[in-house]
Amino acid sequence: MVGAGWIALLAALAGTLGTMLLYVASPQQQWRAAGPWPSRRRWLPGSACLALSLALLLPVMGSGAAVFAWLTLLMLVGSAAPFLGAWRARRRRAR
Repeated sequence: MVGAGWIALLAALAGTLGTMLLYVASPQQQWRAAGPWPSRRRWLPGSACLALSLALLLPVMGSGAAVFAWLTLLMLVGSAAPFLGAWRARRRRAR
């Protein structure tokens, strides 16, 4: 049986990955030099990871705490992503 801590860690990793995938899918992202993913449904992998993350958190915590923790994680990663992208673009130009 998998412990609640491991499920919460897996949910956090899925939420982080989902937020990063949604950032890479945006037209103004700076992580990829080639621009956003070319697919028409480029939002789908990130959204699937976010849904998995929330689904994993709900049984571990109560619904209110799970949604609050999930949204906090999304805000944290989503706020850091543009700064990491700008740092990466600056390093790319410096080479």
